[in-house]
Amino acid sequence: GVVEEVSDTNRVWTRALLTDLAREAGADDPDVLAQRLLLLYDGAIVGSKMDHRADVGVAARDTAVVLIDLAIAGS
Repeated sequence: GVVEEVSDTNRVWTRALLTDLAREAGADDPDVLAQRLLLLYDGAIVGSKMDHRADVGVAARDTAVVLIDLAIAGS
């Protein structure tokens, strides 16, 4: 249906954006970093909804910084 099509299109766009940003940041493997960041993004959304916590984004951001630092340090 329409909702699934819009969701799929957004997913492709989000993955491409993260991959492009990872590449621009100098990640050794932009695809892997983007995949990990997308997983973190998904988890933060689900976790904040399930746990009813607004501060999940802070932990997700801090974790993203670690992932990005490691990905860039490896290049």
